[in-house]
Amino acid sequence: MKTTSRILAALLLSLLFCFTSQSAEKGRLLFKDDFRKAPALKKKKVNVAEGWDQRLSFGDWSVLKEGGLKAVNVPSDGHGPVLTYLAPIDNVIIECEFKLPEKEGPDRHFRIFLDHPDYTGHTIAAWANFSTTFQPLGLTLLHNPKDKDKKVKEEKRFGPVDVNLKPGKWHHMRLELVDDLARVTVGDVTVEGRHPALATTKNKIGLNPGKAGGAIRNFEVWAANR
Repeated sequence: MKTTSRILAALLLSLLFCFTSQSAEKGRLLFKDDFRKAPALKKKKVNVAEGWDQRLSFGDWSVLKEGGLKAVNVPSDGHGPVLTYLAPIDNVIIECEFKLPEKEGPDRHFRIFLDHPDYTGHTIAAWANFSTTFQPLGLTLLHNPKDKDKKVKEEKRFGPVDVNLKPGKWHHMRLELVDDLARVTVGDVTVEGRHPALATTKNKIGLNPGKAGGAIRNFEVWAANR
């Protein structure tokens, strides 16, 4: 009976995350990057559009012939590949396609995260995780601000929910932020959650394949209509 109860509880939790609120509608296109040029200056801000700076935070990035960027981990960085965009971020819809490596092994994921200038850690991070061991597998939203010593002050997780991730194939991630609501969709799977910290102006978007590397393309940021 205990086993049956646990299975039923897991099913109910999955259903809770599948029945979500209505999607936000796209407003004005705020920024897009089709990655025709690879970022080159690590740790340096480069203006890429009015009000938008790009920074190559970690990893080695190169242009793919098919379009997009390939990310390769640089072990001496001490962090998986991250491409960062700096701008004031409020109510937005962020979209990006990603491809996980086909080679077997750990550290295959893709995430989009947003940060706040007043603390480290992430205001929200949307994870599509295939084999990274320090996060649950599947689709997840995570709020985990840290103090000046990089200790987690609070951790609020929404999910995980199973999602069909196929290494070597392109997937589309859509992350919506409207007031205190975050909503992420990959394929036909959606996870959402609310937190007061989301209803603040963020200053950074990060695109992060895992240490196994990966590829991204078609990055767009739209104003979200309530």
